[in-house]
Amino acid sequence: MSDESPDNTTAQQAALNAKALTIEGKVEEAIELFEQNLKLLSQGTIADRRIAASAFSFYGLCVAKVRRRYAEGVKYCQISLRSNPLDPDHRANLAMVYLERDDRSKAVEALNAGLRLDSRNKRINRVLDIIGRRRPPVIRFLPRNNPLNVWLGKRRNSGK
Repeated sequence: MSDESPDNTTAQQAALNAKALTIEGKVEEAIELFEQNLKLLSQGTIADRRIAASAFSFYGLCVAKVRRRYAEGVKYCQISLRSNPLDPDHRANLAMVYLERDDRSKAVEALNAGLRLDSRNKRINRVLDIIGRRRPPVIRFLPRNNPLNVWLGKRRNSGK
């Protein structure tokens, strides 16, 4: 006999559906499903809590996009990262929350951390393609902020 009640199984499925809706960009629909089911899952069995912990970063992204509560969105993403630090999707969600609040440097930091986990992650690479990737320094053995690299980089980018 399973220790999961039908309510918890339904809540688990709803959380998984909400994650899929978030990835599809349907955050208004997803946030409703999350809010109806995450509390139940957070108080349930170990399996329920694992699903909730995994879903929190997606919920955090929804909170940032729909409600514009960025600090809360970051907090939920970090809960997921603490429970599963090797999942690059949590890094992608955290980066998108940072982008929602116009913090590009922290977003790039989170995306690069995700790429170190999985360099072929489609979500991370798609976000990087949208926001743009930095080109390597002109003189690679010198630091990026070396005045010669800065000057040559500006010349390269201006087309002269």
